Amino acid sequence: MTIDQFIDKLHKAPRLDFGNIFSEAINLFQKVWLQGFLMLLLNFATLMGLYAVVMIPLFASGFLLEQDPDSMNTVVSVLLIGIIFLLYIAVVIGASTLNVGLLAAFYRITRMKDRNKKSEAGVNFGMFLKKKHLKKLLVFSLAYLGITLVSYMLFLLPLIYAAVPLQFSIIIYAFHPEWSIKEIFKAGFELGNKKWGITFALLFVGAIAAYTAGLLACFIGIYFTMSFIFLPGYLVYKEVIGFTEVEDVIAQIGGEDTLFIE
Repeated sequence: MTIDQFIDKLHKAPRLDFGNIFSEAINLFQKVWLQGFLMLLLNFATLMGLYAVVMIPLFASGFLLEQDPDSMNTVVSVLLIGIIFLLYIAVVIGASTLNVGLLAAFYRITRMKDRNKKSEAGVNFGMFLKKKHLKKLLVFSLAYLGITLVSYMLFLLPLIYAAVPLQFSIIIYAFHPEWSIKEIFKAGFELGNKKWGITFALLFVGAIAAYTAGLLACFIGIYFTMSFIFLPGYLVYKEVIGFTEVEDVIAQIGGEDTLFIE
């Protein structure tokens, strides 16, 4: 599918029903709750590892200061601050890249489970962290992080607005990694603008439901339910743009609908 075909399908998008999509999200969650938990667990583990990288220089500087306060002259202090700052920036970029890569892979796994397939060649949590995808993933993550930070600096409303198109951008990146970064974000914001209201409502209600269910399960249950909030966006994309895999083409040969092979 090209970006022009994407926009054309978006303009012909059907009206969505909140209740139907939320019900589908609950059914889909029953298929992917374990994969969602693993994604969050991997995110947490890698974040802790990256956090440790920053903490090592901090502990080292504290140890030196305790042993010999005079050794911490101005030059050494500035050097350590500079190293810690650079490490902090690297950790933020690394964490963002890993988060986006894992979430994009989760959407591909979700699609596989949605099709009732147990496995699919090349579909796993590390699929976007491989060499052929890593450069684009890094650039995409930097752009994603930049848009998020700008929205945050413009206070609450821009951040709330951007949350929907940014989620769609990750979904589009997951299923169209061959598109340019500009095309991915353009498509994400086009879809976000078109279906912002129902998507935000689904995200809001889904977040409340996920957190409530998690809290009722003694807090740790949040890690098992939190991935539910990623599913409504996938289902909106499915209803508006759709997917067409090989088996669908075979089943629909002779139909009137135009099919786009992805």
